[in-house]
Amino acid sequence: MERAHKIIVSIDFGTTYTAVAWVDASSPNQIEIISNWPTAGQVVGSQVPTEIAYGYNDRTKFSWGYNINPKLQKIKWFKLSLELEQDVVELPLGLTSADVIRDFLSAICKHVMATLHRRVDKEIMRKATVDFTLTAPAIWSDAARKKTQDAAIKAGMGQNMLPQIYSEPECAAIYALKDLDDIESLRINDCILICDAGGGTVDIITYKILQINPLSIVECTAGTGDYCGSTFVDREFEKLFIRRMGSHYATLSSVHRQQVIKNFEAAKVAFRNEPEQEDFYVNLPTVGDIEEAGVHSGNLHISRAEMRSLFNPVVDRVLDLINVQVNTVSSVNLIVLVGGFGESEYLYQRVLMWASRAQIRVLQPREAATAIVRGAVLKGLETAGISKTQIVRRARRWYGVTVNETFVEGKHLPEDRCPNIHTGEILARNQDQLMSDEETFSKSSSDRNDPTNPLTGLGHGFHRDFRHLAMWKDTLVSCMSDIPPTRLEAPVTRLCTITSDLTHLKKKAFARRWRIFQKYYTARYTLCLGVQNNNLTFKLEFDGRQYGLANVHFD
Repeated sequence: MERAHKIIVSIDFGTTYTAVAWVDASSPNQIEIISNWPTAGQVVGSQVPTEIAYGYNDRTKFSWGYNINPKLQKIKWFKLSLELEQDVVELPLGLTSADVIRDFLSAICKHVMATLHRRVDKEIMRKATVDFTLTAPAIWSDAARKKTQDAAIKAGMGQNMLPQIYSEPECAAIYALKDLDDIESLRINDCILICDAGGGTVDIITYKILQINPLSIVECTAGTGDYCGSTFVDREFEKLFIRRMGSHYATLSSVHRQQVIKNFEAAKVAFRNEPEQEDFYVNLPTVGDIEEAGVHSGNLHISRAEMRSLFNPVVDRVLDLINVQVNTVSSVNLIVLVGGFGESEYLYQRVLMWASRAQIRVLQPREAATAIVRGAVLKGLETAGISKTQIVRRARRWYGVTVNETFVEGKHLPEDRCPNIHTGEILARNQDQLMSDEETFSKSSSDRNDPTNPLTGLGHGFHRDFRHLAMWKDTLVSCMSDIPPTRLEAPVTRLCTITSDLTHLKKKAFARRWRIFQKYYTARYTLCLGVQNNNLTFKLEFDGRQYGLANVHFD
């Protein structure tokens, strides 16, 4: 039988810009970055603005990216709602953040498929499977990753297999460390700090090189991060702009205000803090001269000192993150800057100045802005058995389940007492059974044998007594504390509800019991917690057999 073509499409869904790369698995070295974005006249690049706009009277019609009518109200930064669990921007009436994200990703998906049909032979596309992968910040919660995956599925990206969610700095590390022309001086046991500075978030993770070819790396410590990407420089500029304009600010329409922030992008990218470049200008639509605001011929003047004042609060936060990680690891050899903000010359200068005192080298790899999406493609190729990377990760938190266990006087609290209605046994409810710690995950979640197979070694056995067979719900909890409590109380939090469905089985598959002439049944099953590409997976096992994935709902 002829082997089907596999095409890997990776999407770096960013806060301000989105990048897409694809590759035919039969030609793994020919990674292509999509740059033929629809446009209403703007010059397009290797990334498309993560922006969308809806019609005034019809919310089913929208434009996106470079192709937005300048008269329409743009919506941006909506990606952050996946993690922050709130609308971070004002949305049109009747729309939610989930709707906006679905619409934007569906537009990306349609454009990608149209591009593939133009670029790839028709007969090959007829037989090909197209697998989608997306990236997410390492600091994002499991719930945010799941919402990202759900949004991708609703956008049409789950036709062949569930879209995989990869860690952004992990993808950046894979790309940078396989681009050996830039790091040929690295050695085994060297520690590389990846600073993934994007539009919204900055992720910091340090890896130790265990082996170069094939690549094998281990996280030196759990990664850190914060919301201090380049959009926060934009926000500093917006404060300056409002302050400088004074009462004139109210005369600008919301569309023109957005355009001013967009126009600031050129000055932001150009800023290098060089003495020869003391003046920067931002065009203000429909504005002439406002002497007191420093506006001449429709251009707002910004001095080099003012530009530093816009960058420094954000860059200082990035340096704080790097400093904490370096002090934790204590043996960093190289800092790699990636992401859109990672291409900033001023950020590079500040990091280089800080690192030189610690004798740490700093690298901006080629194509730093698209390093993540290129690394995601390389990682996606692993599903086709190509270029496997061994990665050992560390857990960010404890995971466990809530259970009812036999009540023991002095060990359990009186308010936790509850009877088993079938057996009469006195139980203690809402007790935590934690089944993972950092060492367990650092040993078990390695992609050491097959990166496409999730870990299934962590599991917990459940015991259910019942008269009528129904779906059972169990609670997965998590805790960031070094020594978590043994019952469901702060700082333990509910993470998600896991639904196990064995209702398709006959009752004779379960053990039969009697109590006071009443018949009931006992089921013993196991929920296996897996880790695949930094994402949680769950499998249900009963009577020595697997019954597929358990259904998961994040709280």
